[in-house]
Amino acid sequence: MKGGLNNIMRQAQQLQSKIADIKEEIGNREFEASTGGGAVTATVNGDRELLELDIDSEAVDSDDVEMLEEMIVGAINQALEDANETMEEEIDEVTGGMDMPGLF
Repeated sequence: MKGGLNNIMRQAQQLQSKIADIKEEIGNREFEASTGGGAVTATVNGDRELLELDIDSEAVDSDDVEMLEEMIVGAINQALEDANETMEEEIDEVTGGMDMPGLF
């Protein structure tokens, strides 16, 4: 029984290490999303940091600031969602989709 428990612990440590590697690798990736037909483009990294925000000058209309604000929020949120989905998908590949709270 003791060998079995040691084996399980070793496998859990290996799994934690693989997940940490995935998180680091994805943290360095960039994710980009656009709204308004490319009028607003947001770039984030896998660590959920906004790296860049590009706004086409034609999207700036002082009479409709609300639309521009919505496009900015939409682009950022979509880029963040893409980063989150990628993280979840790659971790699920390693864990086989098992939910293991506290392991990572």
